[in-house]
Amino acid sequence: MARVKQLDQITGNIGKLSFYTRKGSDEIFVRTKGGATKEQIKRRPEFANVRKNNKEFGGCSKMSKAIRMAFFGLHHVADFNLAPVLCSLMKNIQAADTEGAHGERGIYLSKHRQYVAGFNFNRINRFESVLRIPLDWKIDREKASATISIPAFACSLGLNMPDRYSLFRISATLGVVTDISMDIQKHDYEPVHDTIGLSRQFLSTDWFPRTATVAAQELNFQLDINHPEITFNDSDTLILSVAIEFGELDAFGNPTPVKGAGAGKVLGVG
Repeated sequence: MARVKQLDQITGNIGKLSFYTRKGSDEIFVRTKGGATKEQIKRRPEFANVRKNNKEFGGCSKMSKAIRMAFFGLHHVADFNLAPVLCSLMKNIQAADTEGAHGERGIYLSKHRQYVAGFNFNRINRFESVLRIPLDWKIDREKASATISIPAFACSLGLNMPDRYSLFRISATLGVVTDISMDIQKHDYEPVHDTIGLSRQFLSTDWFPRTATVAAQELNFQLDINHPEITFNDSDTLILSVAIEFGELDAFGNPTPVKGAGAGKVLGVG
């Protein structure tokens, strides 16, 4: 893939060349059009492996989306596109399925949860460099609950906050992600079981001014698992995520998070 230099802000198509940008980069990338048509890839026998790869990639994309939904509400602090990075990680987890046939390998996150723990939403200013205090946390799988303990801290010591923002808060989510495998009848990747009702829980502290001293507090999560149609089992992964959000007052005087400001990470899994 080529990168454009010495040309200013060219995007779109010129002949067989396509110019585009990426989140988290100021550079302009260029690629050529062409190759086999969709119909050829769909029908011709020489593209059988391509079809299998595409099918597996679709499964990884679904799992990537499921993980992003588990921390939905925090993703706006990211300074790069999280989707393809998570998809690449899921591809590695999929490759660990040595029992499934090529084109049908499952994405069993429950067997590789540790690789998601600590996933950072930022590349420039990571969460630990922004909020410089230790957070204690605990996940209880049996109760589908979690706790984050925030110690008392003075912003002058515990917070690395740009001068252009006046407010901040600490927010967190607890969500459920279910393993994905090939559904032979549908010939598509689907969650191994239904988690409707478990949902995701979002909690946050109050908004504080950048000069505040924050008192010790806890964020306590409890997912609703009291549904007869739901079976919370070993195929599920609890994902606990946290973010420091920077904000400003809107036109009506209400605190509002600034997109792309702050930092976040997957705090733990269980």
